[in-house]
Amino acid sequence: MISNRSNAMMRSCFAAIALAPTLGSAALIHRYDFEADANDSVGTAHGTIYGSATISTGGIYSGGSGINGTLNAGVPSNGVGIPGAAVSGITGSFTVEAWIQAAFGGGYTTAFSFSNGTTGNYLLATPARGNAPYASTVAMIGAGGGTSELQAAGRWSDNNELIHMIATYDGTNLTYYQNAQTDLAGFNTANTLSATINNPGFNLSTLTQIGINGGAPWPDSSMNGRVFDFRIYDSSLNAGQVSQLFSLGSNATNSQIAAVVPEPATVGLLGMAAVGLLRRRRVF
Repeated sequence: MISNRSNAMMRSCFAAIALAPTLGSAALIHRYDFEADANDSVGTAHGTIYGSATISTGGIYSGGSGINGTLNAGVPSNGVGIPGAAVSGITGSFTVEAWIQAAFGGGYTTAFSFSNGTTGNYLLATPARGNAPYASTVAMIGAGGGTSELQAAGRWSDNNELIHMIATYDGTNLTYYQNAQTDLAGFNTANTLSATINNPGFNLSTLTQIGINGGAPWPDSSMNGRVFDFRIYDSSLNAGQVSQLFSLGSNATNSQIAAVVPEPATVGLLGMAAVGLLRRRRVF
């Protein structure tokens, strides 16, 4: 005869298994840490370095101020291009993360860009726009979402400060975090801007021309600086996970990142282990 306590434990374990896909629904699927090359340390979507871009002090360096970063035959003129396969299957929620350090290099430089090669379909991160109040933005247009550009805003990021950028999209809203904040130094409040935009239906998998430190479909420059780490996740992260990733810094190991953003299989196995433990306890 099974006790009420055992029944309660079993219900808890089954609930954990049922929740596993939700708890572990996001996983790091591509990472470019630029320690030695532009290879993907998690998947197989290895990047290629173009033009004046070089690996320098642990980041991808554009080559300086005013370096042309626009798309040329589908790849950045100067920067890193990664294959479209990197976003294959990402039709709903996603997260893009970058650690950047850039000095002023003019308005509309590019930290990263996903597009189809046109100015009507993209996800584009800019450290500082060329008009007051010179906000940093992650902009979206087309790709199944709104046909007018929408901008998730934050404080300018071209003052040679190390900045953690995360754009996380849940299938409806995109939120832009800088150093784990959505209102860094009160910038958005002071300028009546928002770090969150509503844009249902956006489909990242259609944007297969991808650049890091360059690659915009506009005639924009690469950043006057470095991208130290660039990561793509296959679902949205919550504010707590964003904060933990910021705390880990730009040199976190893949295992440290996985502890914050566990793979679905890992969480499922934990649930199965709990059931196994329950069964062992019932033997005695």
